[in-house]
Amino acid sequence: MSRIRLVRKDKKTIELDATSYTLTVSRSVPVIPIPVLAERLAIDINAVQMDIQIDCILRDDDCSATSFQQDAAFCTIDFGLSADTTGGQNDLYIDGATPVVTMADLHNKTFELATAYTNKSRARLPITVKLNNSSSSHTFASGTPLLTLGIQGATTSAHIASRMVAAFGQSNSFNIQLTSTGSTSDTLGSAFTISAVSGSNFATGVSKVIITAVEKGPDGNNTTPNFWSDNGALANPKFEMFQGGTLHNCKSAGDKLQDLIAAVGNSNLSGASGGLLDLGLDTDTDNGLDMSFSLGDLSSDYIIGLQIPYNSLVQKTNSDTSSDGYVARNLLMVTGRNSVEDQSSEGNIHPFGTDFEVSNKLTGIRGTVVGINFGYDAGNNIYEGSVTFQPADLIVGI
Repeated sequence: MSRIRLVRKDKKTIELDATSYTLTVSRSVPVIPIPVLAERLAIDINAVQMDIQIDCILRDDDCSATSFQQDAAFCTIDFGLSADTTGGQNDLYIDGATPVVTMADLHNKTFELATAYTNKSRARLPITVKLNNSSSSHTFASGTPLLTLGIQGATTSAHIASRMVAAFGQSNSFNIQLTSTGSTSDTLGSAFTISAVSGSNFATGVSKVIITAVEKGPDGNNTTPNFWSDNGALANPKFEMFQGGTLHNCKSAGDKLQDLIAAVGNSNLSGASGGLLDLGLDTDTDNGLDMSFSLGDLSSDYIIGLQIPYNSLVQKTNSDTSSDGYVARNLLMVTGRNSVEDQSSEGNIHPFGTDFEVSNKLTGIRGTVVGINFGYDAGNNIYEGSVTFQPADLIVGI
């Protein structure tokens, strides 16, 4: 069985070797006795409390195994939402009846992306992406890292995300070296991988791009994307700077305990994580009003989710080749207005290992850690204890 995962806001995970766990779900059903008749009236308003206690051990990683490796930095850009949260939430950036910006506003606007190689020296220019509403073609300058992204004909945020993925997939070169082991023949694909995924707001569709550095390690962490590098006064789309690049991910038992102490003892959410008001329109995309936003960069280690694997038979298909007859799924707490099938094991279609998304409650349990209790076993160099996780659909912090 795979290990239980605590998911941080920066998408890094803390894996726990669980020996057992206890899941408590309590439903508030007040009962009113009726005098004389000795009957009882119960009022059920679907008010539910839940907490999860995980008994686990923390031990050293086997650094000779595949876990001893570098992690790649990544950034995200969600063209579906504005970065501004003045009104209490992220407004629709391009879509809807009253968008923050129009396609005409984006014409000739530029933003920058630094690679792990260009980030190490100010003499190396970052890649500049220039939006062009006069053409649907993408052009690559020669001798300078300038990509002109054609957005003519695009009408939605999902269109822009799709155009960006297409441009990054082309084999054109700027005749500029972009990677430490490359040459002037480097392409955007030499430096980055890119994918388009569902935006934080289900109404915007596949409006979010995830850009991951090909060169792994901390050199990929930087303060780009930089909106807007032309210094024009225009609202920014919602984005996250390059983060997550590490020298290696092999940790001792003490390292893991220190990470938990930091995440629970002094971690500032600085914004909100999650959403409310799931009306049950479509479970896989409608997870309520996404209210996630950040007021600063101090919340990356805040724990926002939990993935607990379990063995499923009902989800096993004829094409599955597991030797024990099971397939792994995440335990879920599906709230809001949903059908019985959608919130039961029959609707639990995503395999364990699916990336946790706070905007999609079918990828894990939203919430945070509210307590840890560990003791040290010096003879075995392990820490034994428990982690208490409190599920919550929306967490607001300062």
